[in-house]
Amino acid sequence: MVDFSLVMCIYEKESPAFLAKCIESVLAQTALPSEWIIVKDGPLPDELDSMIASVGFSGTMKIIALPENATLGPARAEGLLASSNEWVAIMDSDDICRCDRFEKQLRMIDMHPELGLIGGQIAEFSENPGDYRSIRAVPLEHDDICKFLKKRNPFNSMTVMLKREPALAAGNYRYFPWFEDYDLWARMIKSGVICANLPDVLVDARTGSGMYGRRRGAAYMRSEWNLLKGLRSLGLINRAEFCRNAALRMPLRLLPAGALEWIYGKYIRS
Repeated sequence: MVDFSLVMCIYEKESPAFLAKCIESVLAQTALPSEWIIVKDGPLPDELDSMIASVGFSGTMKIIALPENATLGPARAEGLLASSNEWVAIMDSDDICRCDRFEKQLRMIDMHPELGLIGGQIAEFSENPGDYRSIRAVPLEHDDICKFLKKRNPFNSMTVMLKREPALAAGNYRYFPWFEDYDLWARMIKSGVICANLPDVLVDARTGSGMYGRRRGAAYMRSEWNLLKGLRSLGLINRAEFCRNAALRMPLRLLPAGALEWIYGKYIRS
């Protein structure tokens, strides 16, 4: 199996308890990264700094300390630039990897060397891992992923492993609030990167009403509008698809968080 790097970004509001569970799930992997890159997205509280400093990782550990909060896109860009391996795994600092996440992805990479981007399914929970609210299912094959991308993000970002050089060639992560991952996947696919998703749940992802509260409001609407314009400029959606997406998505961002959560649970999640 190939060596790979792991990139994780942490900012000041992260829960120490959530971060501890996340780190524990990485260290329990049946296939460990050879390099772990932690990007401190701005100054952190002492408790988080101490947890990072005490991680008992046997491979190479790189700590990148950004002087101020740059937001997720630029922080992940720094992590990707600092990585030494061809393959780079992405991990959110409040989620929990299934113990064989990386092993399954590495097996897929060995069987399909043409791939440059690979993810999987997630089980969403609010409070207790194992008490699942829903599964966010994404398509498996490249052609189906390309079709899905026209309407929704075709990857669960916290499950992704990607090839470093094609990602950098496509422009790397960039500042794009809420959509930094979707934006990168679109540019990579446009550049010809072949992708796939595993059918397995790879990560238990922490959600809740707070997540839906962040998916509404004027700022979110502007960023989503810019995403649609980007997909249009790349030729990944046509004018009719742009108008359809805007008509379906924009009104949702005006709803209260509770109503938005109900719609996601009823019609969008399985």
